[in-house]
Amino acid sequence: MLINSADHYGLVSRFLHWAMALLILAMIGVGAYMTDLAKEDPLRAQLYSMHKAVGVTLLGLAVIRILWILVSRPPVMPDALQRWEVVLAKSTVGLLYLLMLATPIAGYLMTNTGGKPISYFGLFELPALMGENHDLHEVLEEVHEILAFTILALVGLHVIGALKHRFFDKDPNADVLKRML
Repeated sequence: MLINSADHYGLVSRFLHWAMALLILAMIGVGAYMTDLAKEDPLRAQLYSMHKAVGVTLLGLAVIRILWILVSRPPVMPDALQRWEVVLAKSTVGLLYLLMLATPIAGYLMTNTGGKPISYFGLFELPALMGENHDLHEVLEEVHEILAFTILALVGLHVIGALKHRFFDKDPNADVLKRML
């Protein structure tokens, strides 16, 4: 029940999948919203602080999720899927994992090069890995944003694929969504 089986995701994988999906989507929404707020707006500072702490949490969850895959292998893809569908699904998921690591790391480094601290929910400050550097900060800001919107696009593709298999494929064995529900 906790670990994955040959045809179903276990409780740990499902929890990590859905919790991270909700947090990532919320982070993209909050990120887009907070950057449009006036710099003097106190809500902006609060949202930035929360965004950084949740980003660090998501990075930790991504590492845990990757380690969990080594402990509990995901179910095999259904035989009902075409070869191109399997390749596309695995590529999309692989890119999502890469971006779940790269996006918060880019955000962390962006914050460092901007000369700002990263407080973990007010409990402690994380160490700066890089010093202040305006030019690099500007580059990392763009990288972080591009990576976030790339995640959003890949999540869209991931959802469309799952819904296609659930509602449009003729073979009920192609329904990959039921494995994650």
